[in-house]
Amino acid sequence: MTGSTPFSIEESDNFKRSFKKLAKFHGSSFVELVAQVLEDLIEDQYPNNSRSEPLPGKIQLPEEWTFHKLELRVSKGASGQIRLMYLVNATTCTIRLVWIYSHEQFTKRPADADLNSLIKEILDY
Repeated sequence: MTGSTPFSIEESDNFKRSFKKLAKFHGSSFVELVAQVLEDLIEDQYPNNSRSEPLPGKIQLPEEWTFHKLELRVSKGASGQIRLMYLVNATTCTIRLVWIYSHEQFTKRPADADLNSLIKEILDY
């Protein structure tokens, strides 16, 4: 959209660690795919292959934040089904990357306790 404020993307330490692990396994084509996905997120924070994700446990986000999970496929099998979890603040035009993982690592999603503490750490509350 012309005239709209561009979104910025911030990587959490957990995202960096989890991305590095997957990149080591999947190689350069995976890195290129994720780079393209992140570029696309700057333009459209809620693509068709993403959905609003329920919050873990009893955590409540500050009013301006929403939690999402985007699904990617990089290869056949469980290891090729990739999930990217991220937070969006439409007010400040910020996307904070929480976690990237394969369906092989977590069939549903990471443990609620881990997500809970990670989201609190990322949002500094």
